[in-house]
Parts: sequence; structure tokens; C-alpha cells
Amino acid sequence: MGQTTADQEVLQQTAFRPLQQDAFQGLQHGASLKGLLKPFKGKGELDQFADQCRTIEVGLKALAQEVLEQTRRYPFQLLPVRMTEQNTQAGTMFLRWQQVTDRRMGVAVWADMVSSPKTPQTLLQDLLALEQQRITLNMQMSLIHSIAKQASECAEKMGQAEANYLARLQQFTNQSRHQ
Repeated sequence: MGQTTADQEVLQQTAFRPLQQDAFQGLQHGASLKGLLKPFKGKGELDQFADQCRTIEVGLKALAQEVLEQTRRYPFQLLPVRMTEQNTQAGTMFLRWQQVTDRRMGVAVWADMVSSPKTPQTLLQDLLALEQQRITLNMQMSLIHSIAKQASECAEKMGQAEANYLARLQQFTNQSRHQ
């Protein structure tokens, strides 16, 4: 038992400051699932919801940039692995680990660094916190991007359904006038 306490003291997180609840406050205003789980009444409401999701996505990208800025400073800049941003063709961004020497990417690069005896033990807790933050932000980014995309696609379908309905009503109105 005494050894665990000593290990925890050695492995205290000091260099990385994870995003706290207040960093997410502005994003939470529109990010409630109540906004998703309601009966949308038409294209306009779905377009508005998609816009809210895109605004949240922009906010998440800004938070990811805050994390990246920390990883570019001492002591992380001395490591053989960097956290980078990867922009997708779909228009979203994810945080990735990248080996400096050969540009390999992925969580295996991070795992190799953490398991390496060359990595200072004093950074292990910070590296764990960074990886947990990266995983969380990537999940949030993926989810909000998917929801925005689905909302936009549904808005288009709603618009098409409304157009078909109005076209049929117009036919009915025209037939009534000619009788």
C-alpha cells in the first residue's frame, strides 16, 4: 500500500492542464440532447439544429487547438512523438499522435512512447491525461459532426417532402378552379 502512494506522488500530473468544465460551458448551451430528441416540425428547425451542431463543432476545434498548444511547449516538445491535427475530407478535425522520425501515426505510437524506458516517469501521468483528452475530444468531434451531417440531410429530405406536398396541393387547387 505504501508503494502505491509513493508511485502516485512520483507520477503526479504537472505539465499538462486538461480542459475543465468551464472550457465546455459555452458549448453546452446548445448541446443538450433535448435539442435532438424532439419532434422537428420541418426543414427550418432541422437546418437550425444543424447550424447549432456546426457552431459546437467550431468550438470543439478551438478546444482541440488549446490542447495542441500545450503539447508544443516544454516538456512535450522534447518527446519523440507529437500530437498533431488531422483534417478530414469531410471537414472535421481529429487529434493524432505522430512519430517525429518516421511520421507514423496512431495510438500505437503513443503506447510505444509510454512504455519506453526513455520516457521520463514524471511525464507518464501527463501523457495519460493528454491521451484521455484526445480520445474524448475526437469522440465529441465525431459525434457532433455526424449529427450535423444527419440533420442537414434530414432537412433536405423534409424540404423535398414539403415541396412534394405543396405541388400536390397546387394540383388540387388548379383542378378546383377549372371545375
